[in-house]
Formats: sequence, C-alpha cells, structure tokens
Amino acid sequence: MIVKIIETLIIGMVGGLIARKIKLPAPFMTGSMLAVALFAIFSAQMYMPNNLKTFAQIISGAYIGQQVTKNDLLNFPKLAKSIVFLMTLFTLNMFIVGFLIHTFFSIDLITALLSCMPGGIMDVSLISIDMGAQAEIVATMQLVRLVGMLLILPYWIKLLLDRFQRKEDTLKSSEAKKIVTQLPFGTSDFIVNDGLILIIASIGGLIGLSLHIPAGALMFSLIFSSILKIIKNTAQLNTNIRYIAQIFAGTIIGSTFTQDSLKEMSRLFIPALLLLGSYLMINVLFGYLVSKKGILDLKSALFASSPAGATDISLIAGELGGDMPKIAGIQICRTLYTIIVLPNIVRWLT
Repeated sequence: MIVKIIETLIIGMVGGLIARKIKLPAPFMTGSMLAVALFAIFSAQMYMPNNLKTFAQIISGAYIGQQVTKNDLLNFPKLAKSIVFLMTLFTLNMFIVGFLIHTFFSIDLITALLSCMPGGIMDVSLISIDMGAQAEIVATMQLVRLVGMLLILPYWIKLLLDRFQRKEDTLKSSEAKKIVTQLPFGTSDFIVNDGLILIIASIGGLIGLSLHIPAGALMFSLIFSSILKIIKNTAQLNTNIRYIAQIFAGTIIGSTFTQDSLKEMSRLFIPALLLLGSYLMINVLFGYLVSKKGILDLKSALFASSPAGATDISLIAGELGGDMPKIAGIQICRTLYTIIVLPNIVRWLT
C-alpha cells in the first residue's frame, strides 16, 4: 500500500512539473490530477488515502488566509453592497445552472451544485470529497472554469473596455496600480514566517476537523491564518509548500478516476460551456452596474467579478492595471464565501 502511495505521488509530481513547463494554470494541481488520472484509468494501480486531504486543506487554508491584509479590511465597508450583490449573483447562478445540469445531464444534485461553485479548483475539489460528491466530475468542471476564464478573460475584458471604458477610468486604474506596488509586505525570515503560519493554520485545521463540518480543516486553517496575517503581517507562504499541497490534492482526485468515469466525462462538454457562459454574463452585469455607480472603474469591476483563482486574477490585474486592493478584497470575499458559506447551503438543501 505504501509503495502504491509513493508511486502515485511520484507520478503526480512529474505531472505537475510537466504542467508547469507547458504553463497550465494551477500546474501542480491540474498536472498531478491529470497524470494520476491517466495512469489510474489504464492501470488501476494508483492509490491515495482520502484522509491525506486534511493536509492539503490546511496548507490551502493557510495560503488563502495570507492574502488578507488590513487594507482589505478597510476596503470592505466601502464595498459591502457590491460584495453582497456579487455573492448573490454567484449563489443564484450556482443553483440555476446546477439544477439545469442535474435535470438535463443526469448528474447528482450535490455534484452538479459543487461543480458550479465559484471557488478554487483545489478548494472546491477537496470540499467535494468531504461531501460525498463525484470528485472527478467536480474537479473537471472546476478545471474547465478555471482554464476557460484565464484563457478568455484578458481578451474578454479588452473587448469590453474598448467598447465601454472611459479615459479617466484608465488613469484611475494605473494610479491604483502604482500605489499598490509601493506597499510594504511581510517579513524576510521565511523559515520562521512559514513555520509560524503552518503551526497556527494546523491548530485551526485540527479544530475544524474535530467539529465535523464540511471542509472544517480548510475553513478554520484559513480563519486562523488570516488572523495571524492581520496581527503579525506575515509574508505569503513559500510557493513550494503550496505546490506540495496541490500535488497531494491532485493525486487524491486523480486516483478516483476509472474507465467508467472517463466515459462520463463526455457528458460534461455542454454543461461546461453553459457554466462558462453564465459566469461571463455575471461578469458583464456586475462590471456595468458597479462602474455605472462609480464604486469601481470598469476594468477593476470586471477583474473583481471574474471567478478564476484569486491569486491568478490578482496577477493578471496587476499586469493589465486595476484597483488592486479593492480587486483583492472582493476576490478574497468570493473565496471565503465559497469555502465557508456555499458548502453549508448545499448541505442544507440536499
């Protein structure tokens, strides 16, 4: 059994390295998942125990929590109505599209709803394992959403900006970008920094695990990590730690694939297109209304309402210009809402 676990991890790591080489988004998550899934389908020799997901959840929660800053908290009151509006749109979209997928494509309701959650592929996939959904379907739908949004988003936003954005919005975006790049960040002692984050996040994760709630380890490690970030202004975790967690999560999900699950994947092409289209419509609606009220410029509103990875969106927005503190604040709220609130709504409903 241990030999199988080691073999699975090695294949997952190789898949992650290949995915990074060809520049796939979330490479160690998607690459390890795809590589292990491929071997699992044709050899049926891949194995990863589900209880290792706790480790991946704690690392993921620690990483997300470190994105919260005091500036984000200061921006929240000004953005409260916009955040509530966006979360309402995401919730309605999850239920409407989820029920459509459940009704017309013969996918069980929990799997269909979780497939439509606007969270990170790693986080939602781990939640799906916790809640007894078909993790391979959820992971595939989340992967399509993530890859699709990251591929489409720069061109989509450019198209909308060329049509609607005013010159003064561009100036505000570039000014916001300059301000953000001058902000100080964290501590330089990465060993002490990362060790402290992991210890605090692990304490939170174990508390969450003991409470027996959906994704409890993820939720409480995230909360504990964000509190530490706000109090001590710790720096973000070493990227390699995040990669290790992604490999564990990817291999757990990949090992659940079988030849039967591969046949079912053909059913997901139309649902995936439906999901992508619904998110692009939310993007346009939120961007137009929020920019119209002067809360955000159009570019920042479009980035803030894009349901791809919070880190990925922040990096793209940083390159193309945008009000980074506000974009980050809304993206973090989306991540927190997806991890903490939506799973419990789905659990209560189903």
